[in-house]
Amino acid sequence: MPELPEVETIKRYLNKAIVGQKIAEVEVLSKKQFSGRAKDIRGTKVIGLERRAKHLIVNFDNANSLLIHLKMTGQLVWTPRANADLPGKTTRIIIRFDKGTLFFNDMRKFGWIRILNKDQLDQELKRYGPEPFSKDFSIKYLQSIFQKTSKPIKTVLLDQEKIAGLGNIYANEALFEAKINPRKPAKALNQKEISRLKQAIVYVLKQGIKYEGSSAADEVYIKPDGSAGRYQQHFLVYQKQKQKCQKCGATIKRVNLGGRGTFFCPKCQV
Repeated sequence: MPELPEVETIKRYLNKAIVGQKIAEVEVLSKKQFSGRAKDIRGTKVIGLERRAKHLIVNFDNANSLLIHLKMTGQLVWTPRANADLPGKTTRIIIRFDKGTLFFNDMRKFGWIRILNKDQLDQELKRYGPEPFSKDFSIKYLQSIFQKTSKPIKTVLLDQEKIAGLGNIYANEALFEAKINPRKPAKALNQKEISRLKQAIVYVLKQGIKYEGSSAADEVYIKPDGSAGRYQQHFLVYQKQKQKCQKCGATIKRVNLGGRGTFFCPKCQV
């Protein structure tokens, strides 16, 4: 599932490609993955893109927006000119601009695109927690949410209503950087651990953006130009089970927490 760094990478790419362009046509091939009236954005100009949590937001000059969630296998592929490989068998929605086409591909059909007005968009997004790069993402805030639950800290980090944009990959890596066992109850973290964790979350997310996201072996996540991200080359624990920890030499372990694969070093993360 694309997380904050992947969606941020897509946003930055498309910001250069489609801002200032007008929507020529919207072709919906999978009706369950599109909601709203295409005519409400046809002929409108893109004035900017935003990211909120794991959502991409495309804003138009008539106060409407596209809210896009890629979910598990969604992709946004941009082609400035005709491409013989697109649309493909997993293409679900095609958005044609004055110059170029945006293809929404999704193998498992969990992702979606919605047309929303400003009030609808605000209502949809207000349920998410603070962004990790915002001033609201403070040690005091983390203390307040952690002290209320005995759930494993890894599970709490994945709750989008608590922290926006953080997913499985970066939660694993952040907990390793912070030297915190992912199974530790959230309320058991002391102030020093919370401080380390806050710094680690910001650090790994910035690294993820620096390397333009993480593309697994199946390359489900790709950038809009079709190329892969590179952060997977810098994983320290994620999907490293049975390999040696690069910091201490112990063997990386894998467990399931909340149905998600969880990776940690039993020596570094106590």
